[in-house]
Amino acid sequence: MPSDPKILLLGASGYIGGTVLVDLLKEYKPLDITALVRDETKKSILQPFGINIVEGNVENPSLLRQLAESYDVVLNFAVPFGGGDDSIQALVDGLEKRAASAAVKPVLLHTSGTGSVMYGSNGETGTDVWRDSDHERWESLPDTAVARAAARGTISAYIVMSPTVYGQGTGPGNRLSLQIPAYVRYAKRTGQAAYIGKGENIWGHVHVQDLSGLYLVLLKHSLSSPAATKASPESHGWSNLIYAGLDQHTWGPIITLVGDRLHARGDIPNPGARRLDDGQGDMYMFGTNSFMPVSQKAKALGWKQTQPGLVEAIKIALPVD
Repeated sequence: MPSDPKILLLGASGYIGGTVLVDLLKEYKPLDITALVRDETKKSILQPFGINIVEGNVENPSLLRQLAESYDVVLNFAVPFGGGDDSIQALVDGLEKRAASAAVKPVLLHTSGTGSVMYGSNGETGTDVWRDSDHERWESLPDTAVARAAARGTISAYIVMSPTVYGQGTGPGNRLSLQIPAYVRYAKRTGQAAYIGKGENIWGHVHVQDLSGLYLVLLKHSLSSPAATKASPESHGWSNLIYAGLDQHTWGPIITLVGDRLHARGDIPNPGARRLDDGQGDMYMFGTNSFMPVSQKAKALGWKQTQPGLVEAIKIALPVD
């Protein structure tokens, strides 16, 4: 394994990227890590860490291709899996060009959500069980540039697909997740938490620090066993898609818990949660299902849960005297 790989982070000031940055700095030198930032505000957030900083936009494929040619590892927490096709392809192209002359097989760890496997809308229990080993089901996903690169095997390319990410981030920028804080804001705005339909719809979840651990496990595996990272031929590259959920929840009980905790704290007048017939606008996704069993691929690499579960994390975040 190379002791000093050159690492490029996209989205290092964000919730997941910032947490991964902190963990990387426990094992790698700051001067071996570079962050791409879009403005002076993001730059000032990251400067105290002593890492290299490059200003630019993730929507600039030419810049991304040029940068990728200069790094052994690219961790993407900023280019979306949908709508960023040119930028993703640019990262792949740059890393594959570097592979022709570098002593290290370059690594791309690409971040995706689970919107591609989201279904339903009315709070009904999901019955369609996806698995990250069902490679033939992934052909319609927009992450095809990464999957094709994984199949070619010139670089070590992985897609990390995360469901609900919860818990306190440790990075220098955003430390809050999306979904649970959104429910807290909704409850405070309306006076009561609310779930969709029966509230029996299922989502997977993972603590942000456990998710960070998965990125480091994949990075170490890629650097130490480069020959083992080429995707299996029959999977068309999708064997390098890794589902990052460690457990599951139904939204009704979780939202009821949030409502009860907020009421006990005096933050809202009404306990529990009311039922909405359907989700509209920003609430739509909270009536859907998006879950898979824990990834056997990730478990085989030694990844496991180390942080509090979702219920415990909510109680920690919303303490009641």
